[in-house]
Amino acid sequence: MLNFRFLLVFVLACLAQTLWSQIDPIPEEETDTSEASLVVIDFADTTRSVRNAEGEEILYLIGNVELHQDSLFMYCDSTRKEKNNLYAKGNVILQQWDSTNVFADTLVYIGNEKDATLTGNVILENGPQRLYTQSLRYNLQRKIAQYFSRAWITNDTTTLTSIRGTYLVDTDEIYFRDSVYIQSTDFELYADTLKYQTETELVTFLGPTIIHLNDGAKVYCESGHYNLMEEKGVFIQNAQYVQDDREVTGDSILYDAAAEEVIVQGNGLLVEKDRTARGRTMIYDLANELLTIEGDGFVQDSNRVVESERLVYDIKNDQFQTQSRTKIDDDPQFMEADTVDFDNATGLGLASGNIVWSDTSSDYTIFTERALYSDSSSFLKAFQDRPVLLSLLDGDSLFMSSDTLISYEITDSIGSYRVFHAYHDVKIYKEGLQAICDSLTYSSRDSVFHLYQDPMMWSDTSQFSADTMSIHMANGEIDHINLKKDAFIINTPDEILYNQMQGKSIRVQFVEGDVRKMYINGNAESVYYALDDDGAYIGVNKTLCSNMLIHFGNNEVTDIIFYASPKATFFPIQKAKADELTLEGFSWEFEDRPKSEEEVRYVQ
Repeated sequence: MLNFRFLLVFVLACLAQTLWSQIDPIPEEETDTSEASLVVIDFADTTRSVRNAEGEEILYLIGNVELHQDSLFMYCDSTRKEKNNLYAKGNVILQQWDSTNVFADTLVYIGNEKDATLTGNVILENGPQRLYTQSLRYNLQRKIAQYFSRAWITNDTTTLTSIRGTYLVDTDEIYFRDSVYIQSTDFELYADTLKYQTETELVTFLGPTIIHLNDGAKVYCESGHYNLMEEKGVFIQNAQYVQDDREVTGDSILYDAAAEEVIVQGNGLLVEKDRTARGRTMIYDLANELLTIEGDGFVQDSNRVVESERLVYDIKNDQFQTQSRTKIDDDPQFMEADTVDFDNATGLGLASGNIVWSDTSSDYTIFTERALYSDSSSFLKAFQDRPVLLSLLDGDSLFMSSDTLISYEITDSIGSYRVFHAYHDVKIYKEGLQAICDSLTYSSRDSVFHLYQDPMMWSDTSQFSADTMSIHMANGEIDHINLKKDAFIINTPDEILYNQMQGKSIRVQFVEGDVRKMYINGNAESVYYALDDDGAYIGVNKTLCSNMLIHFGNNEVTDIIFYASPKATFFPIQKAKADELTLEGFSWEFEDRPKSEEEVRYVQ
């Protein structure tokens, strides 16, 4: 009898192994099953039980299999159950109470994680929506489905398809990825990635997207959304609308198919043959070919240039109506103002009110309330309410203001360059660099700022002063500064003790915006406070020599080299008296240092 039972179990085990030899092993779960809900067997035509080498029971269910786990019901032709995991084959159905159903040929189900991998003729049904694919991973607890082979979803008039995607069932959102295609009665869409809200039928673009409209127009964007029910869309990030040889671009494009209207918001631009139009907002009436521009309006064709804060341009009949805020474009110079009185005979004009003048070739911008202007030499004299120059220095914005600012262009045999003169009460501010002086000149040819009459400059913890000062630029950054006559440099980490350097002239070398070297020439004197390894003051050196070289690191003195018979005295910190160690001409003018961009731009 025992032999017969042993033989029966052996035969059943072999038969089960033969039937399931093509099934991949179910991965071992690390999740603690003590609190996990169990997969419950409700029915099966045949049930077989075997034990593996570890003595664990494996169930083989064959025929009309029904199981459930919490509110999830599962059906299939046959399955293997190991612990709380399943591998099912044939007519697999997963059903949840919230009307979510999944159909497939095979299923691998990890019960503790409620994670299902389905293959073969997979259909995910959520309300009226159906998603079709050949392979799907679906976590029923988080209600997130992922597919990695082409899938598609359809409604009455639209089909969406992609190679990969993620379906968030709870929020009715599908993320389509890789070769996304939408076919509708009104358009065809090609994209790399997008999100589809199944309930509202809202498509959100998450990457480069091309739309072919039925009227022959095309739309390109890299972000935005389109409502399939309302036939309205918002296209942003490199957005383009192209119709025949007419192209419209802007920060965002709003498209309304029913109203036959395209609205461009932000940096709008229309280009067509020999016609160009731009503005902050453009409303394009497709049926009547009317273009309404609001904000920085600009229209240029073969005959004219028209600019206004608001204008209506009739493209078909080549007509326009404007309310003007005057703008003058003399590439690469550009100016706009509330009003401009211009005399063609003399070539001079007077501009007033909220003036913005810029040189796009050199990244200069001037803000002022009144200006004399000449187009022949690109001359501009800005005055009243302290004109401000904005430029880029070391990659940051530099602001300079003065009572009067003059800019003009010079052309010679070498080429053209721009010259600036600023006077009086000049103030300069940028992050890490500030300066004041009575007057200043700058030439774009040599990229040198010359500061005159009591100039003073601050950089981090250092103050520079001299009779005259020149700031030399290279590749948009400060290369070096020359201080001429009575040159004096103060450096302080705490505004309590001050390192001091002075001489007939000083050259300050910069690297990546930081002071690295100082060359002091002629009657060089220095007062330098020495620190120990812990950063505590141990004494002060007072030195006199012909020349000296000072090295900096992290805005602190790291090394000093003295030339030509230096005379040096060291004072222990306990005996150092600041009044005895102050060089002649010392003056720490921290209160005069411009503190912010606003102080420079709006100083009275």
